[in-house]
Amino acid sequence: MEFAVIWIICGVIAGMIATNKGGNGFVAFFVGLLFGPLGIIASIFMKDEKKADLNRIAAGTSKKCPRCAELVKPDALVCRHCGHEFEALA
Repeated sequence: MEFAVIWIICGVIAGMIATNKGGNGFVAFFVGLLFGPLGIIASIFMKDEKKADLNRIAAGTSKKCPRCAELVKPDALVCRHCGHEFEALA
């Protein structure tokens, strides 16, 4: 019984860490649930998606759509996620 509780706690912790890094907390929860402490370690070492998105915007390799907030290429005229039309650069 204690074993199951510890594994559930590991799943919750792994999910929280992944969510804070901009990842999929639901998937991380199940990884933590299946692998216990190894799932937590995997969540700690996963790439921080929030920082990666900010770095892409700062570097000019992506821009954020004002309607859906998804990243698109800077030369895009139409958002591939929602169809928002960007103003053409002169």
